[in-house]
Amino acid sequence: MGLFKRWRAKRAAKKQLKAEQKAQEAKAAEVKEVKREEPVKPQPKPTETKPAPKVEDKPKVEEKPVKKETEKVEADKEKAAKYHVSQNKDSKSPRFKEWRVRKQGSKKTIKYFKTQKEAIDYAEDLADKAGSSVVIHKLDGSIRKQNYND
Repeated sequence: MGLFKRWRAKRAAKKQLKAEQKAQEAKAAEVKEVKREEPVKPQPKPTETKPAPKVEDKPKVEEKPVKKETEKVEADKEKAAKYHVSQNKDSKSPRFKEWRVRKQGSKKTIKYFKTQKEAIDYAEDLADKAGSSVVIHKLDGSIRKQNYND
């Protein structure tokens, strides 16, 4: 199975999963509405009540977890989106077969370049400013090098 066929199959599976989740949420909402419509019967009050035993209140000491600086830096790197350098495969585009720089998860291209080297240099600059890394793709779309700036 080709790379794009696998990608389309994953995408279709995700859409189907989301549709199933929405259907389940809709059913759950209907069940909640039905439960709300039922009249609430008053419960009899207990006749005898015993006073609760008194408990001395001790001041609670809240423990704050201490995070190390390295954990914060690693968390920031994970949150920062990677930049991808790949070739434009859309034959209908006026920028067909030009190298492009995209942010991870985005369909919008940041900038197009004539050579892959120019695109890599530009993506490295963006990644340095954002504190992330660059993923370089080959002509066929497979990954040539991942975490380029790390």
